Amino acid sequence: MSRTALFALLVSGLIAIAVQPMSAATPSLAGSWQFTLTPATITGTPAVEIPGLATFTTDGSVIETDGSEFAVTSSATAVAAKAGTPGHGIWQLANTPETLFVQYISLVLDADGALYAQNVTTMFVVMDTTTARTFKGTYSTVQTIGTLTRVLSSGTVTGQLIPHLPLP
Repeated sequence: MSRTALFALLVSGLIAIAVQPMSAATPSLAGSWQFTLTPATITGTPAVEIPGLATFTTDGSVIETDGSEFAVTSSATAVAAKAGTPGHGIWQLANTPETLFVQYISLVLDADGALYAQNVTTMFVVMDTTTARTFKGTYSTVQTIGTLTRVLSSGTVTGQLIPHLPLP
């Protein structure tokens, strides 16, 4: 084997070894989680925590449901009540090696099932590096009705992995 070929092989091996720890260190949300959205308080009003459940797949998809989808909303200007759907979306590595980006879309429907609005929730979360069973971060939910977009809620998010328990 020539010196050039040996050198190329050696460099390739060192690169493979150097890259492996980075991919092994990439956090994963794969599994089912319980989470809590805690809106930032506005002018002294206590924040109402929103409980939720999410399943994250290994290919980067997420399906979630949370308490806001079951809170039927109505107001003096809205004659019919509105209801929300579970969210569907994605998760992936964010702009730093330890931060994960999560985004899902929920629909808001009129009482007859017609689309009223679309809610998009975006989270930036960091896993607990010692156990990889909890995360914490920030979230924001925006709602789009036609051409109008407004922030519905923003604050902090915490989550805990639902463990797989051994069967008896």
